[in-house]
Amino acid sequence: MKLQLAVALSALLGLLPPDVHGSVAAEKFPLRSGAAEGVTQHVVANLEVGGHLKVSGDKDKKSNEIPMSVVAQFSYDEQRVDDGKAAGHRLSIRCYEDAQAVIKIAENVVKPQLRKNRRLIAATAGKDNGYLASAEGALTREELDLIDIPGNTLLLDTLLPGDDVEKGYRWKPSDSALAELLGLDAVGHSEVECVLVDVANSVAEITLEGTLGGAIHGVSSDMELKGKLLFNLDQKLFKSVVFAIKEQRGIGNVGPGLDVVAKLKLAIQLVDESKLLTSSVLQNAKLPTSDEAPALEYVSTAKGYRFQYDRRWHITREEPDLVVMRFVDRGDLIAQCNVAPSSKALEKAVDLAQFQNDVQTALGKLFGNFERASERTTDSGLRILSSIAAGSAHELSIQWRYYLAHDRQGRGLGVIFTMEQPLVKQFNDNDKPIVESIEFLEPKVASKPVDAAN
Repeated sequence: MKLQLAVALSALLGLLPPDVHGSVAAEKFPLRSGAAEGVTQHVVANLEVGGHLKVSGDKDKKSNEIPMSVVAQFSYDEQRVDDGKAAGHRLSIRCYEDAQAVIKIAENVVKPQLRKNRRLIAATAGKDNGYLASAEGALTREELDLIDIPGNTLLLDTLLPGDDVEKGYRWKPSDSALAELLGLDAVGHSEVECVLVDVANSVAEITLEGTLGGAIHGVSSDMELKGKLLFNLDQKLFKSVVFAIKEQRGIGNVGPGLDVVAKLKLAIQLVDESKLLTSSVLQNAKLPTSDEAPALEYVSTAKGYRFQYDRRWHITREEPDLVVMRFVDRGDLIAQCNVAPSSKALEKAVDLAQFQNDVQTALGKLFGNFERASERTTDSGLRILSSIAAGSAHELSIQWRYYLAHDRQGRGLGVIFTMEQPLVKQFNDNDKPIVESIEFLEPKVASKPVDAAN
């Protein structure tokens, strides 16, 4: 009797739908990228940021807070140009149709834009880092900061688990993926978690939420992150991304602290044929050949000069007659650079002895001795005087590197590098790319400058 009952129950269960008695595993969905060489997508991005900048106050006061806001819009076509086989190497080419922002700091407003001859951008992602660079020439720091926003579309798929998973599956994105997507140098700890919430009409809905702590330019950054991502399972590409990012960042050597909330929306659409990335554009594009990010350029159209500089230099002060930059390497402040046009045309070329005398006079009681000096003429016809002095300031051993570059028309530019003696080796020769790239231009009448908090 018991045997007959068991057989009857088995037959009955066999007639029931699989999910009733759990004899069949839950359906799984492939959450892995299919982006490969030749795939082109159109991206529309909207970024809004609101909150405060934090700047140092007096010794007895807490940091001061300055209200700020950003409203930015971007649209570009992007095509993968690597074959997708090397996990540690990704490369895409973008052509920006629109890239603009309105940045308000207190009562001051700036509106950075990409120059028309800098809208073709290569995006790279290597094993340790990635960067954006123009395929048409060096970007300015302002242009790079404009387009280097969170949610790099070349890296979105690094959030995926890369496996077949069922609804409700949870996973933690890697620290390196979060760092690159959020523009951090590194992530120290993360509680960010992704969940496959639903799948409908071949579109997977993924949520992302949690907190993390990281660092950028040697300054700590704490973030709260929430996001919703729609991933097309058929195309194996993201359809849309929404991020809300709350960030608290400390005051650093090259920038203010932050207490802000950012909202980013990305809409992504597959493109069969791009009007921006034509075959001619792609064939003529100068793509990066190194994992090392190319130099940026500083251009003063008002004073008529330009130079290029390593991306570890950051502009901290900018006035018509003075540019101040700081060199930060692996989070450490290494050196400062002051660049200023000569106060008057060099009607008579200054000789090296007079230049050294001027340097010693400028340093005054700080001066100790000269380590070396030289003069030469470059292939472009610039005469460059150089004098390296040692001394002390505030009981610290200091090295100063003074340069004066001038052309045959009498236009001159003074460049001074300052660093502590123990940091000379780490600084290496990062003065040379700046000095070697100095170029004088025909000056143009400048518009009234807009002041902005640094």
